[in-house]
Amino acid sequence: MAIKHKLKSASWVPGSVTLREFETQAATPGEASVVAEIQLGRPLQLRDDPDSELRVVLPAHEHRTTNGTADDQETFELDHNLIECPTTESFVLYEDGAIVKPDSVDYDANSFDYTSSGTETDLDVFYVPRDPAAVEIRKTAPGAGGKVNQTLKEAQTAILHTRDQAQQEIRFGFDRTPLQPYLPRKFRLQVVVDAPYKVAFEAPERANGTPRARNALLSLPRFQTEARIDGLGAAVKQDMIGVRG
Repeated sequence: MAIKHKLKSASWVPGSVTLREFETQAATPGEASVVAEIQLGRPLQLRDDPDSELRVVLPAHEHRTTNGTADDQETFELDHNLIECPTTESFVLYEDGAIVKPDSVDYDANSFDYTSSGTETDLDVFYVPRDPAAVEIRKTAPGAGGKVNQTLKEAQTAILHTRDQAQQEIRFGFDRTPLQPYLPRKFRLQVVVDAPYKVAFEAPERANGTPRARNALLSLPRFQTEARIDGLGAAVKQDMIGVRG
């Protein structure tokens, strides 16, 4: 049976690959970095229909330390430009690992004010930056040192971070081959970022917990099947390198 017939006869269940399913790591500023990836345990097909909901917002992370005077309001300047994001929280602040509210956030000055009741405490900030960054979603075949990969979506944060993604949908826009949306078992789904700032989904553990970027969004719409589709891995890998059967 041809692969296309096997795919059509399989039972596919709709859903999403969400952030909690990915293994994540911080990006290196100024370099293309894999910040999220998952190795698939069953085949999936990424959705590109009008009802699919593709969501991507990748906050910057910065760390600051309060001064040695308790109850002293301080102004902290950020290294990059803030933006008010219509899709998620624009600014999230932790003190010693516990979520707190800033006294104020100045989006024009790219700074925030905060008054700590303690001294020399750790502040972790996750904010949506205006500075442009390139985002790539790709699939990678097993073996070959991860060199066999294919881009599934390229986007700029100038669009992702300024668009209301619930109202102005973002689509994969698959236009290469019929097998482009498919990822067989053992393939990896990766998110790569090239940004001037540090993209991170969490900070190091602090005194009262681990700060996490609760304003980060990563949700990729998919269909998934429990069926074992013989020959799918080889067919998709050949498709990725331009070999047609």
